[in-house]
Amino acid sequence: DVTLDTDTAHPRLEISAHEKSLRDTGVIRHVPSNAKRFDSHLFVLAKEGYTSGKHYWEASVGRRRSWALGIAQESVTRKGPLTLSPQNGFWAIGLADGRDYWAYTDRWTPLSVNGKLQLIGIFLDIPAKWGPFYDALNGAALYTFSIVSAGSQEGKFIPLFSTGPATSWPSADYLRIVDEE
Repeated sequence: DVTLDTDTAHPRLEISAHEKSLRDTGVIRHVPSNAKRFDSHLFVLAKEGYTSGKHYWEASVGRRRSWALGIAQESVTRKGPLTLSPQNGFWAIGLADGRDYWAYTDRWTPLSVNGKLQLIGIFLDIPAKWGPFYDALNGAALYTFSIVSAGSQEGKFIPLFSTGPATSWPSADYLRIVDEE
């Protein structure tokens, strides 16, 4: 069961009471400062992190024009500028400005998508060291990352959620974690 960790959420992100949904309010809220919180990017991590085994979760992106979803290494930089890439401990895909889908590789990789993605499935297979992403509505594979720790082999792999760049216009639509039936 994946839930959002409010202690990691950028101050513009509103996390629902049940910790399954997030949206960008466009307003910097007064929240406690801590080392876990992202301060420059509209990111939030899940409370759950994994060091072994196989894990699957889904997120509904609705009609959002920008978003990013994926996996972050526990040790990622959370303060100041950062770049989504495996080299920096992020394995993620996303939509930019309602037009282009990308895998955030060291040099972004365009994704071939039929129609508009609404529900994304993310599978983390730590023993096999891979992380495939799927269109959860039709089962189509979107992209598969090789999951190799950036730097140290220590630490957890944690689900990552983002409403898109801070420069994007805030959307009233929530990005939601979908519980498996």
